[in-house]
Order: sequence, then C-alpha cells, then structure tokens
Amino acid sequence: FDPTKTRVLLVDHQDSFVHTLGNYLRQTGAEVITARSGEPAMQILDLVAEEASGKPKDDPEAETWIPDLVVLSPGPGNLSDFGLTDTITKLMELKIPCFGVCLGLQGMVEHFGGELGILSYPMHGKPSTVTLTGTPPKGIFTGLPTKFEVARYHSLHGLPETFPDDILVTARTDDGVVMGIEHKTLPFAAVQFHPESILTNPNYGLAILENAIKYLDAKDYDK
Repeated sequence: FDPTKTRVLLVDHQDSFVHTLGNYLRQTGAEVITARSGEPAMQILDLVAEEASGKPKDDPEAETWIPDLVVLSPGPGNLSDFGLTDTITKLMELKIPCFGVCLGLQGMVEHFGGELGILSYPMHGKPSTVTLTGTPPKGIFTGLPTKFEVARYHSLHGLPETFPDDILVTARTDDGVVMGIEHKTLPFAAVQFHPESILTNPNYGLAILENAIKYLDAKDYDK
C-alpha cells in the first residue's frame, strides 16, 4: 500500500458504471479498492474494526488497509438487495466518511429517515441541468458553476419533504428533483446523477470526486 495516497473503498452494487467510477477516482490520485457489496465489502470493514479495537492480529506485521473514504456505487434493483443501511451503519461506527452515487444517495436518504418516490418518467441515460443550492458552491461542489449538465440513470428519487433536518439538499433539477445531499454534521454526501458518465462534463465530474475526497475526509465526525 502507498501511505502517501488517499485510500478509497468503492462498494460495488453490481453496476455497469463501477469500473468507470473507479478509474475516475484513481485519476484523483487515490488508491482504490473495489469490493462487492455485502460480505466482500463488510470483510474489509470488519478488519478495520479489529484494528481499531486493538485486537492482536494473526500476523502482527500485516498492515490493515484502512479507507479514508468509502464510495457507494450506483446499482440496479432495490436498496434492500444490497444492504446499504448495514454498510452505512458500519461506516458510522468506524467514523469513516462516505460519498454516494445514485443508489448511494438513495441509501443515505432511507438510512437517515427520508423516503423515496418514483419518477413519473424514468431518467435512464438522460441529461439534465442541475442547479446548486449553495452560493457560492461549496463542499463537494466547490469551484463548480451554479448550473451544469449531468447524466441521470434512475427512476427512484429522494422526497425532500420527508428528509430529516440533518439532510441538506445541495442540488436540484429545474423541476425540483433532488440531485445532491449532504449530512449537516457527519461526513456524508451524495449525488443522484453520475459524475463518471460521458453525459456529465468530465471536468466537473472529476472535480466532484476530488472535492468529495478532500472535503469529506476533512469533515470531522465530532464537529
């Protein structure tokens, strides 16, 4: 392992975009390990928990790979198929920052008490203009224009009227669909669109991932 690089665990929810997302994350200079959701990803997090507990290792010389950020990938199907709330609970226990994409945002919404709705017309491979709520843009959107075009691949979406006070809406489409969220106090943020898609400006997509690594890693759990 390279101690000079940020370590990112990319949790794969069986999505066709996951390798592209992983390549984008590597372009930021991060060291990326991809693990399928469920047991493969939880095994890595269980090793982190063992390290934190001070439990003696079978091999005292072995280094535990501890991620600085966990990215929850997009994915097909239902959230319950992938155990997102178990993953998020584990990350909170271990105090590891988290960034979600598409399904990852939906998982955060449900985990923190919000609800999801179904779009009247599915947006699969469709471009949309998003507007950022921050002036100037901050957090994962630092340095980006207030409006830009993104790629959408989803039929479920977060219902902002059901969000708890701790979940802030950071981006919306012109017709009000939530495209970005951030937890008020925890280092958790997500986007509904795909920053790694060819339909999203590649400079902006990469900037969002760079910001997620820098901003969420620096956002303290205890503040």
